[in-house]
Amino acid sequence: MPKTIFSFLLPLTFFFAATLVHGQEKEPFLKPWAKNVPYPTRSEVYFPSGAEHVIVQDCDNDKIYGFLHETSIGELNGELIVGWYNNPKNELQGKTIQRARRSKDFFNWSDLEIVQDMGNENGLMYVGLQFLTVDGKLYCFTNQEKGAERPTQCLLQVWDPETGTWKILGPIADRFLSMQPPVLLENGNYVIPGSLMPPSRSINGTTPVLFISQGKDITKPWRMVRIDPDTDYVNVFAETAITADGSNILAVTRLENSPFPNFYESNDFGQTWRKIENRTFAASSSKFAAGKFSNGYRFIVYNLPGFKRTADGMIDFQTNAQGQPTTFGIDMGRSTLVIAIAKPGEKAFSTIWKVSDITGSTAQKNSHYPTVLEHGGYVYISYTGNHVLRNCGVTRFPLKSLEADSAKGIK
Repeated sequence: MPKTIFSFLLPLTFFFAATLVHGQEKEPFLKPWAKNVPYPTRSEVYFPSGAEHVIVQDCDNDKIYGFLHETSIGELNGELIVGWYNNPKNELQGKTIQRARRSKDFFNWSDLEIVQDMGNENGLMYVGLQFLTVDGKLYCFTNQEKGAERPTQCLLQVWDPETGTWKILGPIADRFLSMQPPVLLENGNYVIPGSLMPPSRSINGTTPVLFISQGKDITKPWRMVRIDPDTDYVNVFAETAITADGSNILAVTRLENSPFPNFYESNDFGQTWRKIENRTFAASSSKFAAGKFSNGYRFIVYNLPGFKRTADGMIDFQTNAQGQPTTFGIDMGRSTLVIAIAKPGEKAFSTIWKVSDITGSTAQKNSHYPTVLEHGGYVYISYTGNHVLRNCGVTRFPLKSLEADSAKGIK
């Protein structure tokens, strides 16, 4: 058999062998939601014990930039860093600039620093960013666009402590929007999920993808794997996040016209993927954050929609003529940010905690586009908030507080 044909068939053979067990489809290693556990409504979720909230940057008090979005949080030598991008007034209109603040105690934050400000030459914009610390160096993955939702490159930058500036090392991917800080797998590679734009700018759509590093050297070229190889560029915002457990990876992708996001599973460190049925895990159309904490808890952070439950505890939804779920009768707003948990040994997510909403000290009209960091025994979640104008909020709580019964949290 020619080598080229064998090279093509081998991954397919492995994929079908891993997907089928005795002629039947293999059970997912982690399902979207646990059977016989009612999916909580907004009024049934609580803050974890010890939850604290701060506003890092507020456009209400910014005389130059009235728009803020896509926050990210990282850490270097015990110091937190939170970043975002700004526009003067409206989203992706006019000048874009990436800025950040740092803190050693969560409550007091430094003066503003510039992460990226290249003057938007030739219509280029610098939007979402992801922080990552490797071997004592702080890196930033910067999404570069030319026109709204038209990514050109994902740039890798590194913090230079001697000059106090960020330096561009070069692109790691073309037409790619990173949506989560890279995750280090047990095989020694990093993976970073997100969405890919088609080569033609005439197509208004993206598709979920994963980029894989060459080991821990994140400066070398990354390799792309399509998460949904059977579906072309049909999802306008295929924003994707992942949680990894050994060789297994669960991906969740935003959908616009359905309360049920797409879920995908890989059992070979992200090389091949299959779609997982979901009619039990509802989310508003927005960005996800996902991962695995040091205590083995898998998590997804997202916006919980408003819905009614059926008599048997299921989510009440309507379908279209093709039998597909619709958002009719469901509040798909971004007012309630939550974190879903699957504990070690659990085969599905089964618990949900509140992160931010209009109640309590956050008082956010909307809380969305989260990023998660575990550091020093705490979980930190940064997000885009909204009082009058937008802001960058951060909620933190002790990791140990997630071990409690979610019904015994703080309303």
